[in-house]
Amino acid sequence: DWYANTIPIFFCGIEGGVSVEIRRATLQDMPGVYACCVAAFKDYIPLIGQTPGPMKEDYCQALDQHALFVAAEGDRVLGYLLIKDGEGDFQWMDVLAAEPKGTGVGRALLTFCEDYIRAQGKHQCRLYTHVKYTRSQQIYLRQGYTIYDRVQEEGFDRYYMKKDL
Repeated sequence: DWYANTIPIFFCGIEGGVSVEIRRATLQDMPGVYACCVAAFKDYIPLIGQTPGPMKEDYCQALDQHALFVAAEGDRVLGYLLIKDGEGDFQWMDVLAAEPKGTGVGRALLTFCEDYIRAQGKHQCRLYTHVKYTRSQQIYLRQGYTIYDRVQEEGFDRYYMKKDL
C-alpha cells in the first residue's frame, strides 16, 4: 500500500507557502481531526437545523475500519479525509474537511482521494452532500462530479454525486 507512507505536498495557499503532508491518521491525530471537524462543519448546524453527519462520525473507530488520512503541518491537523469501501468498482469519499478554508488543503485532499481510489483499482469516486451545502456542491461540480440521485436518509436531504476516474 504505497499510501501507507507519508506523501509530502506543497502549496502556496497560505501566506508564504506551507509544507503540508498527507498521511495515514493515527490515534495521536484524533484531537486534531475532531477539532478540524467542528471548525469545518459548525456553521452548517443553523443551515440544516441538526448536527451534520461528519460531526457524528466515530473517527477513532474509522482508524481500524476505513482509510483515514490527515493533511498536517507538523502536528497541526489542517484537514482530513475519510474513504470507505463501496460495492463494486467505486469507493466513497465519506468526509473531506479542511480548516481554514481557501488554503488549498481541501483541493490537495480531493486530488489525493482520487489518486488513492485509482491505486486501489477502483474507477469511480462517490460522495454525498446535503442539498443545502451549495458551496460544496459547486466545488465538486467544478471538479467533474455529477449529481446522480437525491436521497432522504438518517434525517438528511442529500445529493449523491460521482466521478469516473
